[in-house]
Amino acid sequence: MTQVMISPERPTVLDRTVGLVRRHPVVVDAALAALVAAVSLGWATDGHVARVDRAAGVVCAVVFALPVVLRRRYPLPVAIGVAVVAAVVVTLVPGVSATLLLPVLVIGYSAVVYGPRWAGPVAAAVLVLGAVLPFVLRLGAPGVGTAAGVLALVGALFGVIVWLLGALRRAQLRSVAQLRERARLLEEGRRREVRLELLAERSRISREVHDIVGHSLSGIIAQADGGRFAAERDPQKAVEVLAGIADAGRGALGDIRGLLSTLRDSQVDDPDEAAPPTVDDVPALVAQVHAGGLPVTLEVTGTPRPLPTGSGLTVYRVVQEGLTNVVKHAGVATPTRVTLAWGPELEVAVRDDGPRGSRPAATREGYGLVGMRERAALQGGSLDAGPRPDGGFAVRMRLPLPVGTA
Repeated sequence: MTQVMISPERPTVLDRTVGLVRRHPVVVDAALAALVAAVSLGWATDGHVARVDRAAGVVCAVVFALPVVLRRRYPLPVAIGVAVVAAVVVTLVPGVSATLLLPVLVIGYSAVVYGPRWAGPVAAAVLVLGAVLPFVLRLGAPGVGTAAGVLALVGALFGVIVWLLGALRRAQLRSVAQLRERARLLEEGRRREVRLELLAERSRISREVHDIVGHSLSGIIAQADGGRFAAERDPQKAVEVLAGIADAGRGALGDIRGLLSTLRDSQVDDPDEAAPPTVDDVPALVAQVHAGGLPVTLEVTGTPRPLPTGSGLTVYRVVQEGLTNVVKHAGVATPTRVTLAWGPELEVAVRDDGPRGSRPAATREGYGLVGMRERAALQGGSLDAGPRPDGGFAVRMRLPLPVGTA
């Protein structure tokens, strides 16, 4: 089968330019300040103003272009400061009004875009005053009253248009910021879900490994200890013990292979290895442990019913872990009873008749008890374990039955 490799799309010149502008805003503002200064200088030296006004216009074009560099970092203070100074300068030197128009509009626009939410009215006042004040001050001049009034109205309209453009740009930036924040939260939530899934999978794997390896090794050790003494008196019995050890080892190896195949998420050729144990395998488990030397009996009451795969595996592992703990803590000669009581719910119990104080580690929550409680909780059940009043130890689990199985 031919695989088609799709190469990532190369960014265009526009994309690279936009990315460069976003990464270096100070450089962009410095270039904008230079452009504003150049345009204002052109207006100041067009030859239509007096020599004194032209010199003042050149100075104002350079001075008022410098705050453009700070328009993003300090938008509102820069806008208010430029508006106040511009009003003073235009009042004292009316001939430089055209030079100050562009810097005031650029800085007012920046105040609308980058300033706080309440800065909109202030920026609107700066824009309108900056566009209207130069012409209002010339209303009293002879021969220019009507033209100044028209220009004042045009300047006011132009200031409002610039303010609207700034408001639209501000709304666009807020929308982009909200989308980025939403994407960040979604990505963070996805990573948290993946982390929780990984932790749950690690917990499941640790429970399976603990139950499989712990039970098999405990049985093998118990049978090996018994076989050592049997070899001295009855060699044939020792052969049977060795066969039991081999069977236990092969069973554990099959369980481990099934678990590893699940982790690899690959297809398994042998269906017996892929199928997890269920409640129907509990009698075979009890018989295996009994053959290993533990005097254990199985009692089933009520009518057995089919269970889901997860519930059946939970019953099997709880019985397995309970019997393993009996061998480990109470000894291989301790009489033990396994009970499966079918009723409105399934009650599973593993009780041993060990002497008082034979389970010193029972008061400490080991991995086995924690794993059994986790298994029961995942299936909607509950599990309690503790010493019995008349001696011994008991593990009891209550598991709800699926609706419709009665």
